[in-house]
Amino acid sequence: MSGSTCQGCNTKMTTQLVEVVDPAAGAVPSAAAGAGFVQRIVTYTVMDDLKVSPMSSISGITLLNKCGVTDIGSLQEKTVQLGYDEGLEILKASLQSKTVLTDVFLPKRSARD
Repeated sequence: MSGSTCQGCNTKMTTQLVEVVDPAAGAVPSAAAGAGFVQRIVTYTVMDDLKVSPMSSISGITLLNKCGVTDIGSLQEKTVQLGYDEGLEILKASLQSKTVLTDVFLPKRSARD
């Protein structure tokens, strides 16, 4: 609701946010429930082909199985900075590739690797 207090910074909210909800998940948007603004933090997984899905333990396990990962120890975490230049590279790569994030954020391998 406009005028509600933000729980993060204790200032009055002036702009209504639209919450995107997956109907299959059975969740009700907070606006439909009468609450108005975002009630919780939601984390999403962005796939290499730029598909977005809510992050959960089961979706993570499903993804690992789909990709054929059998040794979890072989996985690596990579933190990336996403600025204007990276956004532009993602846009360009999305028009040419199905492995957008790999193409933009992982170093190119030489022919000898």
